[in-house]
Amino acid sequence: MKLGKISAILLAATAPGTPAFAQDVVLNIESWRNDDLPIWQEKIIPAFEAAHPGIKLNFTPSAPAEYNAVLNSKLQGGSAGDIITCRPFDASLQLFEQGQLADLTDLAGMANFSDVAKSGWSTDDGSKTFCVPMASVIHGFLYNKAAFTELGLEPPRTVDEFFALLDKIKEEGSYIPMAMGTPTSGKRRRWVTRTSARITGTARMAARR
Repeated sequence: MKLGKISAILLAATAPGTPAFAQDVVLNIESWRNDDLPIWQEKIIPAFEAAHPGIKLNFTPSAPAEYNAVLNSKLQGGSAGDIITCRPFDASLQLFEQGQLADLTDLAGMANFSDVAKSGWSTDDGSKTFCVPMASVIHGFLYNKAAFTELGLEPPRTVDEFFALLDKIKEEGSYIPMAMGTPTSGKRRRWVTRTSARITGTARMAARR
């Protein structure tokens, strides 16, 4: 079922005069959060179904490392779920550009989310949003303290200071300014790509050449 049909189904399921149709509505949810299966089965689904008679939910997670491949295979085969948990940035943007995800820009309630909250699931120009934010993860930076001491650098306090610091490290030449320490594409962040492009075109941080 295409995601664009979901809102219509939900409306139909709760609209007066359509009880027979409402009893037949089953929504399948795709996710990589297989560790969350117990809380969905024991808490979330019972609470939702009690509040929305006639709508049944099936939470069908895949293994995290296999999620993208499994989801793409299901989408190509026409067997994907009705609601898809979206990876942030590139993976979901590609699905949207392929027509697999609906444009949710004008969905009721979307205006309650800030541009930052929507950025992981919006087009590069921010004009269209294709997933509803429900959680975010914050990542911090680790820095090479010995390298900072050697180069006489202080940790930056602002964005401008951050970029100026990277420029200084690049100019000095002993270290490559920035690194992304995870091999999994799902954890890449678009701002890392843009930052890397700004400084060296690569992504390494304070790693000795």
